[in-house]
Amino acid sequence: MKFFILILSLLLPFTLAYLIKVTQISIFVTFIIIILFTILVVSYLNKNNKYAQFSLKSFLFKTKKKN
Repeated sequence: MKFFILILSLLLPFTLAYLIKVTQISIFVTFIIIILFTILVVSYLNKNNKYAQFSLKSFLFKTKKKN
């Protein structure tokens, strides 16, 4: 799954550029694709977090880490 996410991260901008230029998708559809990809990456990071290095709550709310 890690390699799938990495490949998608590298190819997503080119795919979006192709879809916007050739098929002329709307900006709304582009935002939906970006949001879905972001949800995929965040869910992958939350599931495969062995040592709690990534926390969505601390990322969104910028809380201080307690030692």
